Amino acid sequence: MRICPVLLVLFVTLTLGLASSAQEAGTPDELTVVAYNVENYFDVFDDPYSDDDGTAVKARVQIQALANAIAALDADVVFLQEIENEAALVGMVAEFLPDAGYLHAIVMPTNSTRGINLGVLSRVPVLSATSHRWKPFFHPDDPSREPYYFARDLQEIHLDVGRDAPLIAFNVHLKSNSSRDGDPRSMKWRTAEAAAVKDATRAILADDPEAWVIAAGDFNSDFMVAPDQEGPWPAMAHLREPETAGPFRGKRVLVDVHDGLPRKQRESHPGDAFYPPANFDYILASPALAARLVPGSARVFDEEALTTGSDHRPVVATFRLSEQSGR
Repeated sequence: MRICPVLLVLFVTLTLGLASSAQEAGTPDELTVVAYNVENYFDVFDDPYSDDDGTAVKARVQIQALANAIAALDADVVFLQEIENEAALVGMVAEFLPDAGYLHAIVMPTNSTRGINLGVLSRVPVLSATSHRWKPFFHPDDPSREPYYFARDLQEIHLDVGRDAPLIAFNVHLKSNSSRDGDPRSMKWRTAEAAAVKDATRAILADDPEAWVIAAGDFNSDFMVAPDQEGPWPAMAHLREPETAGPFRGKRVLVDVHDGLPRKQRESHPGDAFYPPANFDYILASPALAARLVPGSARVFDEEALTTGSDHRPVVATFRLSEQSGR
């Protein structure tokens, strides 16, 4: 990969510095969540085991723009897609967000051959982080039962938000659209992934219908009509289908917290050579958590001066953690 002057500090030093520079923050009354595809956030070091040579190193000015957007959103938890490794994430925090309170920075490898991985920044304690990259699953409408695996991963994060049960979050980056013309399985693969996200949520809610669950990230699927199709994109259409049985019959197990916003305000991908402006990025919440959404907090962050670090815009939402909180 090409070298450019991006500030990186030794990972161990940064980790120790972050851990010693602040104490664990108290549990907030509200939790602000952001999902942000940071577009090819690669560092200056070449990874010989990934096919990243054709992608430029993330420029320092773009890294600073990413940090500026995160700072402006003042999120408690940030779910990131397309970040190379933990050192790059910790480096951004140490350089540009040293006082933001992000004591937890986690990046886990995925099945991506390009090395675009999933990461989390959190102010609240992270109890566990689990990868589902090797878990097989199936397309809901495919009688052949051909097994699929996540093109990247489904990263499962358990967060301590001050209640008996954790908040369970799935960091999502579904199969891309860019290879669809040369990959007829792309749409089918993405729909199978979406079904797996829904199945994972359904399994949690089967044990506890009041569980707090979030699925957030880049779903690469619009809930509106696809440009080259007669109906909605299958992956998001599947996620939005109401349940046909069980305690949530007639309801969704994952609620789109941005529902109701005008179409233009939903566009998290401004558009490029592959597709027109679209809504690819979501924060979906289980019914019990969606009921705690702070009114007016769910939005797409479209401040142009602060979103120059990526080809996606971050999406944000705030949830009440206590009955007394509110705005």
